[in-house]
Amino acid sequence: MNKNAIKTIISCIITICLLIISLKYLTDLFERKQSNTKYEPFFSQEEEFDVLFMGTSHVINAIFPMELWKDYGIVSYNFGGHANPLPTTYWVMKNALDYTTPKLMVIDCYHLSYNQKLPSPLSYLHISLDSFPLSSTKLCAVSDLFTDDREKNDEKDINKEKGESSLTLLWDYSIYHSRWDELTESDFELSPTVEKGAESRDSIGIPNEVLSISSDVKLTDETTGVKYLCKMIEDCQQHNIEVLLIYLPFPASEVPQMEANRVYDIAEEYDVHYINFLDMDIIDYNTDCYDSNSHLNPSGARKITDYLGQYITRNYDIPDRRMEVAYQDWHDAYKKYNAFKQNNIRNTEALDIYLMLLADKNYDSTIEIYNPAILQNVYYVQLLNNIRPGEECYTVLFKEDADCDIRITVTDNNTNETIDEVSFSIQTQADMDPNSIVVTEVNR
Repeated sequence: MNKNAIKTIISCIITICLLIISLKYLTDLFERKQSNTKYEPFFSQEEEFDVLFMGTSHVINAIFPMELWKDYGIVSYNFGGHANPLPTTYWVMKNALDYTTPKLMVIDCYHLSYNQKLPSPLSYLHISLDSFPLSSTKLCAVSDLFTDDREKNDEKDINKEKGESSLTLLWDYSIYHSRWDELTESDFELSPTVEKGAESRDSIGIPNEVLSISSDVKLTDETTGVKYLCKMIEDCQQHNIEVLLIYLPFPASEVPQMEANRVYDIAEEYDVHYINFLDMDIIDYNTDCYDSNSHLNPSGARKITDYLGQYITRNYDIPDRRMEVAYQDWHDAYKKYNAFKQNNIRNTEALDIYLMLLADKNYDSTIEIYNPAILQNVYYVQLLNNIRPGEECYTVLFKEDADCDIRITVTDNNTNETIDEVSFSIQTQADMDPNSIVVTEVNR
């Protein structure tokens, strides 16, 4: 072979390598960052996780791993995915197990009655799977989830109309390449979640009315959701991973209640524990909902998280890692998480949301009320009573010349540092319905 031929071959190889490197850089740059933001702390940890939480956005918004670390030393991660049917959750679990082997898998059983495999819109699937590197497990996931099953998966054809296919999950540059005009600073510098996969939703929703059904009324169909829940349990048991089934609370209509009732049978069949939060009084839907019919806000999430922390500690051999050298970086992670929570409080200008965020045992608050209209409004009284249930957390100081209607000072119980000092001025209306008090001025 002559020198020119060798040079040509070398030049081609270098060109191909540069092309691959450039394409890899562009793929990483142009893809949406929600998946990387959610999972980066998971992939960057070398040590094992002891507990993984699987399910839909109910899980994302209801279980806070950093609170479990602070109170119980539990090392966990929240793998909840927006609108994920159980087949999608199954494959998220399988991909996660390529990187860690937990002692306990906690699975929320919402969507048990569903037959579709894919979430809709399919962008939710990208959040759940994009950041997992290409592997045999990911190939199996894409192959299974995109199986032609039109009778059971109506969303499939809708996603195809949008140009979505199995290829977009394996090489997402094929759908993200046109994002060049959407790029922002966050695309160049990733800001990983400080909540270990969870997401706080700082709002309050007035719940829908809940009409409870008999525990004997249950889902009877052998749905795709039932099939994949059983596959999850069986796979975990084959790998000596214990399973805890849960059904998280929300103002549930009849079908979700039927789902929750069916899970009792599945738990008994596989001899695993099950917590049906729909049958418990842990949550006050008047203060703990983010929206009217589905998700929890941080007040509700902290109640669920604390209950799960106690339950897991009592029923499973999950170690307290707080004193272990290998997990000392979790203390630093908690400081960032605590700073995140404090910033949320400082940046809140709505009185009702502010009161909701104070329902946190890590913070103490001094509340002085100068306007009696606040205590004549059921909505605000519920929020005040939710801060420290069973205790009166406020002082009434009726002053005609007060420069505000309510003044609040918040301190960190762990450091005794003042987090925020704020006053709210309001206007009142005669009917005193939940929306009759409107914040007109916030002073810090």
